Amino acid sequence: MGLFASVSQAGTIQYEVSPLGGDVFQYSYYLSDFVLQANQEIDIRFDRALYGSLSNGVAGADFLVLIFQPDNPPGVNGDYSALAVINNPSLAGPFRVDFLFTGSGLPGGQPFLVNQYDPAHNFLYTLESGTTMARAAEIPEPGSFSLCGVALVVSGLWTVRRRSRRNIR
Repeated sequence: MGLFASVSQAGTIQYEVSPLGGDVFQYSYYLSDFVLQANQEIDIRFDRALYGSLSNGVAGADFLVLIFQPDNPPGVNGDYSALAVINNPSLAGPFRVDFLFTGSGLPGGQPFLVNQYDPAHNFLYTLESGTTMARAAEIPEPGSFSLCGVALVVSGLWTVRRRSRRNIR
């Protein structure tokens, strides 16, 4: 039985931030390269100096999600906790949480931990730690309409230039 099972390779967590209005935002997390077992937790930290209330925590069906508010009790950071309830849970998500951002600028990366708990949900130890990274925006390939537009502009410029040369002679 794998009471002391561990993560076999380092995983990554990427995030996207979506504004929900005012100072309220949503983090969407994308997990990759984790091999989790039951009772292992992804714990993403919310610095009490930058974040207010957390709400609407969501995780895939193979996880139990809990939210702990920043500064409750005073001086403690907040947490988004997704605990695997089965071995090798799906990382397809969704993994999301809404939050009030009290810092300046835009929300950024956050520290995360992968923790091991026993079957009674008592903390045993931390397996891994890291920082979430901004998800690179996918650059869409030019569509055929865009290519046609470019071709029309180039053709128009070529025609104007050709006519202006005729008028000079």
